[in-house]
Amino acid sequence: MKWRILSLGLVLATLAPALARADVGPPAHLRISEREPGRFVAQWRVPKALPPKAVPVPDLPESCEPLERFSVEDQAGAWLLTQEWRCDGGLAGEIVGLDFPFADLALTTVVRVDLLSGDRFAHLSTPGDEPWRLPEGTAAPDRLRDVARAVGFGVRHVVVSWVHLPFILVAGLLGGLRRSLRVVSAFTLGQVAGVIVAVPLPGLGVVPAEMVMGLTAALLAREALRMPGEGRRLAWLTGAGGFVHGLAVAAMLAGQLGGECAESSTQLLAVLGMDAGHLVGAAAVAALAALVKQGRVSAKAGNALVYACGAAGMAMALGLAVQGGTAQLSATEMTVSSTIPGTRDRVALDTGSRQLAPSLPEAAVQSFVIVEPFEMRHEVMFRPGRFASTLGLDPDGTLELQAQAVLSEQLIAFVLDGTAVQVDGLVAPATSIRADFMTVDSAGALPRATPVPERVSEAVVGVVLTYPVDGMPRRVSLSWNVFPAAVGVVPVAVTDPESTRAEVLTAADPTLTWENNLAEDPIPTVAAVTLEPPRVPLPILSLSLLACAVLVLVLGLKRRRVEASIAVTRVILALSLVLAPFLQLSVALPAFVAGAPSERQARRILAGLLPNIYRAMQFRDEGLIFDRLAVSVTGETLTEVYLEQRRTLELEERGGAQARVEAVEILDASEIERQEPGFRVRATWTAAGMVTHFGHRHFRQNRYDARLTIVPVQQTWKIRLVEMLEQDRLK
Repeated sequence: MKWRILSLGLVLATLAPALARADVGPPAHLRISEREPGRFVAQWRVPKALPPKAVPVPDLPESCEPLERFSVEDQAGAWLLTQEWRCDGGLAGEIVGLDFPFADLALTTVVRVDLLSGDRFAHLSTPGDEPWRLPEGTAAPDRLRDVARAVGFGVRHVVVSWVHLPFILVAGLLGGLRRSLRVVSAFTLGQVAGVIVAVPLPGLGVVPAEMVMGLTAALLAREALRMPGEGRRLAWLTGAGGFVHGLAVAAMLAGQLGGECAESSTQLLAVLGMDAGHLVGAAAVAALAALVKQGRVSAKAGNALVYACGAAGMAMALGLAVQGGTAQLSATEMTVSSTIPGTRDRVALDTGSRQLAPSLPEAAVQSFVIVEPFEMRHEVMFRPGRFASTLGLDPDGTLELQAQAVLSEQLIAFVLDGTAVQVDGLVAPATSIRADFMTVDSAGALPRATPVPERVSEAVVGVVLTYPVDGMPRRVSLSWNVFPAAVGVVPVAVTDPESTRAEVLTAADPTLTWENNLAEDPIPTVAAVTLEPPRVPLPILSLSLLACAVLVLVLGLKRRRVEASIAVTRVILALSLVLAPFLQLSVALPAFVAGAPSERQARRILAGLLPNIYRAMQFRDEGLIFDRLAVSVTGETLTEVYLEQRRTLELEERGGAQARVEAVEILDASEIERQEPGFRVRATWTAAGMVTHFGHRHFRQNRYDARLTIVPVQQTWKIRLVEMLEQDRLK
């Protein structure tokens, strides 16, 4: 059992001791929140160090349209941009991210997507990665909503698309309600045939189909003027037009429903909605024509109206042919630089220097202040050769190992005596202190794995002091009360979860102050994953309307009004499906009926459990860590998980800094087997984290493949066992 327990800690470790990658700038953040179906609010935060012309824009599907220009909020060290979008097809399975105008200025990006379904996705991408495609949703599909959307699209298409208006008018002016219903029915049957034929084929474009719709209205008007005896020809004509239109239904749905349009059932539901729109419109026109006829309007006036409808249909067809479709505004055309305050006065930074380090990277003394949840670190980088005389060193000499230990203690004492740290107005004592001789290059600063004699002129020593804090502090101040001789300034870089800024401290102005102006609370939340019993929706209103439809059909057949009763039944059926999501009851099924969870359900459960463990380890107090681990892990494994996670997350090559896990992605859930209690699943996921150390942010991403045993405990899911199959370091 012990090796199984320890494997859980190994599986959940996201950062190994090896160097991953040093990012050359603070990350950008993108959060997309679904406020109502199809409407999203995108907020993206980018550091001010990025030149205004290089500020990115959201990379969303082509079917998404911005509803407004973005707003810009000036935050400490960063710009926060907000924009509302409409994505009728949703974002599931689509590419989501930030589009940077210049590849060499692209930043690592943390993307978070919150959907109304309850899905929460997070992804960390570094420059050069492939575009991230949002996973399919884990919530159970809302079939009633999908049906309503498909039928509603058909109705909306008839109302919004003006090319359908001539067809409705001509159908209503054919001379009698029965004739009008026959023409609409023929068109609908043609559409159904077109959808069936188009499913295995590429289909037809929207513009050609709408052109044919206009031509159908024009030819139908011509045939209608020939008066009686042409019913068959009208049926064949409209059926052919409907067939061509049906070939393009999938293309019409693509912009509204995304990948769902590939299902033939969805296309047929859209046809039902169009049929209802045509029937209601044609019946209304026919009834109005009958009233006008009673007023003894001349036949010439009626013919003139038919001619007008035919001409309008032909004009619309020709217009579509010339226009070739509609143009859409590209979101990337709305530039950012013109909206950021003060961009005309800003000087673009050197694109070759975008790391987090202060503006004087070769200074004798540099300070780095890192403010994170539950912890503040003061990291000081010394180049003792720059003030060797003050330290009693020979500038041209060599430091042997024993002398290195003495110098390290001397520099630690200098930092403790020469600096003061206050957190929320109180003097903070350091709980962890260490000093290391460092190697410094473009990839970052690392403690030497094996000590070697150091030349005084080239030596670099890093001192790290760690101060525990409660939650996220409101105010932090660092004061350099004592400056070494020959050191006139101390450059300081202060980094928080959202931004980085650089300042220079002098003897006249020795204090740096950080205020908590974060847009979001970075304190991690750990929430139990509750059991969700299977439910069956009962659309009360729709069932009532369906009963009415059956009654209308039966009465119509008895009274030998077949065409009218069938037409009314189709309209009521479409109406009942559109109203299906409204006024419904959700009936929970017994647990034994559910069986093993579906792939979607398993991914949803894992998406709650695995991130909880990483979030729990971000706390510093052992009691709090155990309490939060207990939310997602069974009691007998808590101690082993805590010890293994603590060891693996503390990166010794980063001076003992603990990495923050930013994104956990569930890639796959398969081989799901029901067990009593709970279930077993084979899961694949990635975990990505970051750590800031001496002016660089380093990112790491691992991929895991494991079998997990999930059990219910007091109406919540918990991890009981993990069997590690494979783990790979991706970054």
